[in-house]
Amino acid sequence: MNAEELARWLKDEHKTVHKLATKLQERVASIPSANHATWVGHVRDAFEHFRAHLTKVMALKEKDGYMLQVLEQRPHLSREVERLAHEHQEFTSLMNMIHQTLEKIQPNDFLLMRDCCHRVQDLLSYIEHHDYNENLIVTSAFNLDIGGWD
Repeated sequence: MNAEELARWLKDEHKTVHKLATKLQERVASIPSANHATWVGHVRDAFEHFRAHLTKVMALKEKDGYMLQVLEQRPHLSREVERLAHEHQEFTSLMNMIHQTLEKIQPNDFLLMRDCCHRVQDLLSYIEHHDYNENLIVTSAFNLDIGGWD
């Protein structure tokens, strides 16, 4: 995948993740006053769809070496790329913990529902920040002209 293809692919994948994140955000924005079992089911479904897609995207990004083209172009960005790669592992851990909570939550577990909503919202915020940094690195690696005067 060349630099242009990588940038286009990342943009498309971020759009899909954003769309799923928006749906998930809508689900956890507030807990209804009734029909908690139905609400929990909807949250589970939205979360699992988001989780599955994000897991797939992270695996595809890491398949041939995470941001290998960036590192080839700008080796000095290796610490930042390593940090972002490590965040993928942390996202997986956070999603697994949320998944476990959602599997156990009962319709009368109001505190757990509220806690789970906050954890999902935090996760989405972390991912948004991660995506911003990822885009910034790709953009700076391939769009900056570092050189002397012509």
